[in-house]
Amino acid sequence: MPLDVPWLSHQANQAAMSDHNIPLETLPPPPIPPPEYHKSQSQGADPVHNHYHIGQQQVPRPWYRRKWVLWSLAGALVFFVVTGLIIMAVMLKLELGKKAASDDTSAFGTTVTASSTRAASKKGDNSATATSSEPEATATPFTMLATSQLASAFVKTNDAAQTRRVLIRQEDNLDLLVTEWTHGQMTHYRLRDRLDAKPVVAKPETPLALQVDDTGTIHLFYVSGTNLLSYLYQPSPGQWKAGEISSDHGAIRTSAHTSLSTAWHNGYRASRLLVVAFDNPSQQLQLAIAGSPSEPGAWYIVDVTSVSRTSVPGQSNIPCYSLAGDLYSQDAVAPEASTQDIGRGNQHMLLAVADGAELHAWECSVDFWPPPDVQARCRQADDRFRTSSGENITLVPAPLQISWVYMHGNRKDTDGASHDYLLLSRDGTATVREHLVGGGISRRRGDGFTAPTNIKAMATTLEGMLFASSGKDVFVYAKRGDFWEPDVSTNVTF
Repeated sequence: MPLDVPWLSHQANQAAMSDHNIPLETLPPPPIPPPEYHKSQSQGADPVHNHYHIGQQQVPRPWYRRKWVLWSLAGALVFFVVTGLIIMAVMLKLELGKKAASDDTSAFGTTVTASSTRAASKKGDNSATATSSEPEATATPFTMLATSQLASAFVKTNDAAQTRRVLIRQEDNLDLLVTEWTHGQMTHYRLRDRLDAKPVVAKPETPLALQVDDTGTIHLFYVSGTNLLSYLYQPSPGQWKAGEISSDHGAIRTSAHTSLSTAWHNGYRASRLLVVAFDNPSQQLQLAIAGSPSEPGAWYIVDVTSVSRTSVPGQSNIPCYSLAGDLYSQDAVAPEASTQDIGRGNQHMLLAVADGAELHAWECSVDFWPPPDVQARCRQADDRFRTSSGENITLVPAPLQISWVYMHGNRKDTDGASHDYLLLSRDGTATVREHLVGGGISRRRGDGFTAPTNIKAMATTLEGMLFASSGKDVFVYAKRGDFWEPDVSTNVTF
């Protein structure tokens, strides 16, 4: 039987108090016995922990374990890998180009891409270079200057080896670039790589002018960084030589924004004179004339007219003019002319000079060559640009560049008369305007054409081809009857 300890303790206290005579009333009542606690069978001995779990609740992931972080890291890795591969490919390409520069490779069959061109190089000994008649290609890539001017020429002689087409433009590092079609093949090279001397560095956006003589030699004119007229010539395909262009007064200085054009002139007792039109620092249009272009001091200067232009908002202040050449249908010969002068004496050179939106014709003649007996005369001759109804040429917007295509004998009107030249003009848009002009015949408007993009520069050849630059690419057009069409025979878009 269990002992009731509280009760026993209470009895002992009562006995002790009775022995000490303590009244019973003062004693507290005995404590109530504690209840008996019995654990139910469902209760365990272990303590209950109050942990609550909600079904389907996801614990937030740390940021570095989220999907977008994983994809971002993967994309960055791919980007760095691709960038590294591109850099390695470019470096390898440059190294291969340097290596190819020392190897003998063919200069033909080169394909031109948008504005960056690459071709094989051919380096041999000096004797091999001197005897080779084929142009060589450039080993390192080049990019055309976005504001580069163009110059082109076509050489057609009885010697098939001399027949060729040439296009000159400027690289972004100011080098002059040559594209040459010879023997049905096309090649590209830097002019300085084919020159027999150190070239005069061209100024940025230098004007360019090309002309061909009867022997198949190409004459190139451009402007140096100090605004001096510079001259090079190509006696045979792929070979260039430095020439000197100077007058009795020394080097010929141009204005900072001169244009350039060139043509041949046959005057009275003055045959086969090479003429270059430019404007001097005073904006005076002048002609530099030579019978033997490559000889020092061979050039004679003739004044034509002022080409200063009033500033007009939205228009270029650069003078716009171009030299066409002789009006061959005007064949007046002096009575005392010898037999050898018949058919090419007393001819007049035709120039087009823009004054705002109006285009004026000028005629110049040079007789009794060489100096000091030379006689040069220039006069305004707007009747050359008039239509049958008396209208002059007015171009809106104002022209920025004028080019010519020689058409004598290849173009006839309904009455059987023929015009000498096609006058082509561009104004910075995609449109090229066309007019047919000549001596003794009224001007007539041609069809012209519209390119797919704005034209920033153009150049023409005597065969009726036109090269048009968009600033990045160069497109080729050919005259087919009355219309201009993209020329696919050249198989080239620069």
